[in-house]
Amino acid sequence: MRKDLFQYTHYPVRFNRITRKIYFFRHNGPGGVVVVPWGSPFAFFHIGRGGQDPNLRDLRCHLLDRNRQVQQTFTIGHFWDHDQDIREQWALICRYMQDGPETCFDDPLDRVITLSTLPTFRNHWMLVCLMMGTNLFPFRHNLLFPFYGALTLSRWLTFKTCKAPVFPPEIEAECAIAPDDPFALPEPRFMAEFASDPAIYERARKRYLEKIMWR
Repeated sequence: MRKDLFQYTHYPVRFNRITRKIYFFRHNGPGGVVVVPWGSPFAFFHIGRGGQDPNLRDLRCHLLDRNRQVQQTFTIGHFWDHDQDIREQWALICRYMQDGPETCFDDPLDRVITLSTLPTFRNHWMLVCLMMGTNLFPFRHNLLFPFYGALTLSRWLTFKTCKAPVFPPEIEAECAIAPDDPFALPEPRFMAEFASDPAIYERARKRYLEKIMWR
């Protein structure tokens, strides 16, 4: 519990293709952000596995010293249950940093942010539903509602003890998105907000079916 309570709601990582830098958030205040050049030989990215659940994977970055010893480790983005999901995440980052945002999507309907970092009760409920998987999903409002509700409440209370991450003003200025940027994407107020669009939902469903077919 000590690793969950009184921490931060999330630990963001920013990739800036204009400055060619990566910004790893550690904590608010002075010295709270580690900045590394994109392509640095001292940044080693790899697929990490959960310590308690080895079936969970995430994208990790080890920061090395000149003797190739690990000094710090950061996790990037969400966890997944398959290596291919991490490879897709890494491919998206590489496309963005090396070729530009116009190359990041194969279909215009893919230009959607799905997850929301806002610590609302609704988002906690939806994330619990996501983590519990599709097999139990039909029972979330009846048989398993007490279980889903308890998990959601405990998550909400935990996040109430946490602080929001704040980047220093100079980094916010470096990473500011131009008002007329044609590739800027709206951030959802809650998870899967834009899936209410039938076309976006159908495209996401098709991609999911294609993904599991090749596993």
